[in-house]
Amino acid sequence: MFLGKIAVFIPIYFAIRFFRQSEGDGYLTFAKGFNIGILIVVISAVFYALSWVVLYYWVAPDFPSKYFQDFITQLKLHGALQKDITDAQNQFEQSKKTLANPLINAAYAFTDPLEYGIIMTLIFTAVLRKKPPAVS
Repeated sequence: MFLGKIAVFIPIYFAIRFFRQSEGDGYLTFAKGFNIGILIVVISAVFYALSWVVLYYWVAPDFPSKYFQDFITQLKLHGALQKDITDAQNQFEQSKKTLANPLINAAYAFTDPLEYGIIMTLIFTAVLRKKPPAVS
């Protein structure tokens, strides 16, 4: 799961590198590279959030309930205490109430890829940064 989230942002590297080669004449400041990467991350996060809301409300509206039932079954199979099962049920009900609001649901989905996207943008920009030679 972790590697998958990182691999999704590999195109940012190629986009920043393409900009450096085509528009930057082989040079790229950290600020410009970061701006390009963040723009890609934000656009990706918007589409991710929209697709998640569509899936959550129209394609598979019963997914959370089915997922939770499977989770409870797994807890019971692994010998969880009734207190742990009750806590999980209470937490699920709270999450269900929170995510019933499409705006909150979209906000959670929007922020999900941001942390990895920002980190990967910082790394790629630092790697691809190349200052033009100083003019004397």
